[in-house]
Amino acid sequence: MLFLCSPRHLLGELLLIILLGSRLAAGQDVGGGQPTVTPAAPADSSAQHGGFTAALSYGSNSSFFGRTQTTRYPYTTGELTYKSRFGVWGSVVGYNLLNTSSFLDETDLSLGWDGDLSKKVDASVSYSRFLFAANSPLVKSSVNNSLDSYLGLDWGYVYSRLNAAYLFGDSNDFFLVLDNSRYFEIAKVFTPKGYLAIEPRVSVTAGTQHFAETSLDQQQSRGFGRGRGKAAGTTTVTTTRLQVLNYELRVPVTYSLGVVSAQVAWRYAVPVNLLPGDVSGARSYFTTTLSLNL
Repeated sequence: MLFLCSPRHLLGELLLIILLGSRLAAGQDVGGGQPTVTPAAPADSSAQHGGFTAALSYGSNSSFFGRTQTTRYPYTTGELTYKSRFGVWGSVVGYNLLNTSSFLDETDLSLGWDGDLSKKVDASVSYSRFLFAANSPLVKSSVNNSLDSYLGLDWGYVYSRLNAAYLFGDSNDFFLVLDNSRYFEIAKVFTPKGYLAIEPRVSVTAGTQHFAETSLDQQQSRGFGRGRGKAAGTTTVTTTRLQVLNYELRVPVTYSLGVVSAQVAWRYAVPVNLLPGDVSGARSYFTTTLSLNL
């Protein structure tokens, strides 16, 4: 089994999955600092000049690497991102949980670079700082900093991307996330300049989970409890072992017209190798985003 392998063997198997995934495919929230907004203009246009993108979003529940809280926390976000024509970008994102007394529950500040290394290969590196309201109920609140990178390869019929993230703060963790996706676009929808984009994506996340252990203790001290006991089907696991944490299917649908785009996305996450006391379970998530290129 993949989660019983050593870190070196696990990395090798993840790279092998990229190769196999490209052959099997018929046709891309890593806890990090990548901007979450969807560009309203084609990628080749944004590469020629820099600009701002503003976005407003709604999400049905918060989660972090497949882990979530016992209580459902729908949220709204406001995001502003600037990306230069050289690929350097910066973003600020504010989160408001709809069933807490705080107006601003989380603020993410990120700085990074992404770009094409060749016609088929792209890459990214970034750093993010996470700020939380006092006594935050979020699993993510045990993490304050994130270093992220990815390497993506367009195989023609599928786009594969291997993401790596190192999170540090009250806890320290390392993650690998493998995405396989396929991009479809339909032109001239409703108007000659409107287009519809669909990009189904399958992901597998492997990593350590000090953050989950720290969060369980943190939430108990904040009066949110440790959940409702050991979740069904879980086994005793160590937080230092690199193992599979989550499987996920995501289907975003985006309609763009000029500088405006609207996206609805559904994803289904299946967390595995839960710690005792962690009640995260398989569930669906829904998000919708309205963005504007300035």
